[in-house]
Amino acid sequence: MRTITGIVPVLSTPLLPDGSIDEQGLIRLLDYLLAKPIGGLWVLGTGSEDMNLTFAKRLQVARIASQHVRGRVPFMLGAGFFCMEDSLAFFEATKDLPVDAWHVMPYHPLLSTDRLVWYYRALADACPGELWLYTSGNWSPQLTLDAISQLKAHPKICGIKYSTTNAVNVLRVAQLCDASFQMITAVASQTYACMCSGSKAHTSSLGSAIPDVLIDIHRLFAEGRHAEALAAQHKADALIRSLAGMAKKDNFLTAAEEKYILSRRGICGETVSGYYRTLTAEEKTRIDGLLEQYGLL
Repeated sequence: MRTITGIVPVLSTPLLPDGSIDEQGLIRLLDYLLAKPIGGLWVLGTGSEDMNLTFAKRLQVARIASQHVRGRVPFMLGAGFFCMEDSLAFFEATKDLPVDAWHVMPYHPLLSTDRLVWYYRALADACPGELWLYTSGNWSPQLTLDAISQLKAHPKICGIKYSTTNAVNVLRVAQLCDASFQMITAVASQTYACMCSGSKAHTSSLGSAIPDVLIDIHRLFAEGRHAEALAAQHKADALIRSLAGMAKKDNFLTAAEEKYILSRRGICGETVSGYYRTLTAEEKTRIDGLLEQYGLL
């Protein structure tokens, strides 16, 4: 697994009005992101609305995206299904694609830690390449530090996407990292804090819609300009809080907000998946104002 540093956008999944994959929109989005100094791509994650996409649609995204990127940046492909058999089948269906590694979110909020450890070991045994752990209390029980320590010993487990607001635990997981085990943190409002705790890479679905906001934080931090990096984080936080009161309050994800921003960039349409809703006219007007206020168009 290549070393991952910098901002790793969670790739949005462009959809056509009938719910099918917008292949041309996906390619435009990839080109838009690849023109930026990103650290990699987190494909078919929760922010990609993966839980609402069929096996066939996910396979379509995997094939188009991986073949378009062709190793230009690290490419981590999601195989998280509620049914474990689907995850195993997805490994098999994508084993020949040009990806760096796979990741799996266990969509099982009541599994015990012991079963999560078993689950990841079984997945790693079957994975055609290296596997990233993927933990977030929003979707499944948070992996404990002890569980992470156990799982990192597996020769095919190469890292963890660790999404939490617990800064102490971020620091402790960072201390588990070494030459064979990496960490990518999440939660856009904690980008700077996670880097201060030892995270070398950070991911967010907002990285698809407004990548420059997060890239600036990382760039300033990497240059040692900490006061400016912190100021950039505060500015980003104000924008994130403004976005939170819109469709996110119904959808939990910010997919609708992100896709509207992408539509304003001419990249793809506003269609979201499944049971999520799009923005109201009033919400679009508010986002237009925010984009102008923050110089993002």
